[in-house]
Amino acid sequence: MGSVALVVVLALLAAGLGWSWAQSGGYYTFVPGDALPVTASSTCRASGANPHFPDGGLCARVFLPAARVHAVDGKLLMVDVLVGQTTPWQYALSRLGLLDTFYRAAELYSSTAVLGGAPAGQFTCQGVQEMDQATLDAPVAALRRLGYTVRSIYHGSRVFLVQAGSPAARGGVRCGSVIVAVDGQATLTTPALVRAIEAHPPGSTVTLTVEQAGSGGRRAKRNLRVTLGKRPGDPSAGFLGIATEALPTYHLPFHVAIDVGDIGGPSDGLALTLGILDSLSGGRLTGGHVVAVTGTIGPHGGVGPVGGVRQKTVAVERAGATVFLVPASEVGTARSEAGRRLRVEGVSSLDQALGDLRALGGGIPSA
Repeated sequence: MGSVALVVVLALLAAGLGWSWAQSGGYYTFVPGDALPVTASSTCRASGANPHFPDGGLCARVFLPAARVHAVDGKLLMVDVLVGQTTPWQYALSRLGLLDTFYRAAELYSSTAVLGGAPAGQFTCQGVQEMDQATLDAPVAALRRLGYTVRSIYHGSRVFLVQAGSPAARGGVRCGSVIVAVDGQATLTTPALVRAIEAHPPGSTVTLTVEQAGSGGRRAKRNLRVTLGKRPGDPSAGFLGIATEALPTYHLPFHVAIDVGDIGGPSDGLALTLGILDSLSGGRLTGGHVVAVTGTIGPHGGVGPVGGVRQKTVAVERAGATVFLVPASEVGTARSEAGRRLRVEGVSSLDQALGDLRALGGGIPSA
């Protein structure tokens, strides 16, 4: 009987492992990542995939004219989340309610929730496009807050998501493409692109003029023929199956550049904006505190929601932050995870973030 029981147990374990293996492929696991300083210091230098300090610590480098840079009192930290395909072990722990026991603040999300209908191969590209937009908008928001005039010219709509099996995917549109015209008519902003597509009924074939990365980093212009589908919720309107954002060129009063290494996504926009402001306006923005920040940024200072706030809260605590600025809609999540020594404040704009820093004793530049 003992041998029979052992065989049954082993069979059940094998079946359980096989089931976990099959199910885990449909999920991604979010775990706390890194909280790293945003700095204009030349000691933060490119090294491999990410900039580092001489002691090996990660950093995000803001490049500004040397004559305009101030020494900084305190620290501003940006924070990321590590995202990976869920392992069978993690899936099994999650089903048993034990995931947090082995991986603090870890959470599983379905592939649909993470990818938004895009194939898994687009995940990295999407993050790159979103971070690229953040590094474009952050200097603009900071310089406009300091009173500089920043002009913008739009060149088209950058694609950061192409739904699997969509008309756009079948027509050859790729993540990272920039759509500049529909049927020969320029569509230099995303609203213009939406209007041009919705003017055609489903089943129509349109010609998209796109710029796509070619050899040597050059962008090649191509015409793609795409047959439109039906827009969800409005079957009378044409549908491509993409998500885009207008691609601007900003004319800054002086050179600003940002190196975040291989970190992707849009959620460090606010942190980068505050880092630029701190270096340009006297270096007293944090009042000497270690302040962590997450939130998207728009070119006019609007702050938007992000993902992974629970995991980010753990990461910034581990990094020694005493203050954490998060999007207003996610302050409850952060506070539920934060310890007693971490103060969490919700913000919806750059001005509100600066107001919170002023309350901490920070030196805030005049608008």
